[in-house]
Amino acid sequence: MFGLLLAGCGPNGDGIGDTEGTTAASVEESTSGGAVSRAGANVRGVVFNTGSKDVTLFDPGTNRVTGSRPTNAVVRWLSNEQHYFDGESIWTYDYPEGEVQAIAIDPETFEVTKRVLTGGAGPGHSFVLAPNNRRGFVNAAESDFVAVVDPVAGKVTGRVETGAYP
Repeated sequence: MFGLLLAGCGPNGDGIGDTEGTTAASVEESTSGGAVSRAGANVRGVVFNTGSKDVTLFDPGTNRVTGSRPTNAVVRWLSNEQHYFDGESIWTYDYPEGEVQAIAIDPETFEVTKRVLTGGAGPGHSFVLAPNNRRGFVNAAESDFVAVVDPVAGKVTGRVETGAYP
């Protein structure tokens, strides 16, 4: 069982905090299937590094780095105000070469397991899952729409025209 807790969102809501180019989160792990205390031994911190396209893993109790892993994506922002974990993947967005993509990241390996092309020009600003995890929404700011994504099928199922720069 996994639960994600954001632990480093900056005061401007940009996920950068005091360190430019990073987004931090804590990932709770439980092999017993039960609840895990945030102060428990099974909590790890995660910092997504935008410049190097990797994550730095750390122990939140000691603030010591415990490892790093490549992601092959630029994770710019995750927020504890948004629902982005479907029980299997961390959903967010990327926009390499200017095209917005919804991406699913495995919380164990931090590899991108799905890329859903939206057909919209970036930047994007966020990806949020519906409470039932059946749909996700990501904005394509330069194209003036929000793409509706089916996370299971890995495809865009619709779009909501929004007007200038959603």
